Amino acid sequence: MEAFLYLDLTAAVAYRKALPEQVQQQHPAVAVLDIDATSGELVLHYALRLLRESEKAVVYIKADAAVTGIGAILPLLEELFQSPGNSLILLEGEHPRLLRMLQARPQVQFAQIEEENALGEVRQFLYKEA
Repeated sequence: MEAFLYLDLTAAVAYRKALPEQVQQQHPAVAVLDIDATSGELVLHYALRLLRESEKAVVYIKADAAVTGIGAILPLLEELFQSPGNSLILLEGEHPRLLRMLQARPQVQFAQIEEENALGEVRQFLYKEA
């Protein structure tokens, strides 16, 4: 199973997000989950389970420096840090703390990206030959 996890860590949370919908339309076999900084414990538990059970996962993090509380997603990040190779983190926006965490782990695949380039990166990572 492949997974796409969209984490919205911005102050202005929108109900509908184009990128998760586009991933779902173009890649119907990919499990898509959209969460934000205010998601409850049950949703975060499901996201963690999705990461653990997927063969490959792309985690798209939309962040801004105004949102400093990322404690709720730390278990997700720890899972990603422990499973290098089968996951890719795409970071949109400026979040110095999160960027430092990613840069300090050379085994983690991550890239800073703009949303309009995300679909190509998702496709390339999920469907490249192992």
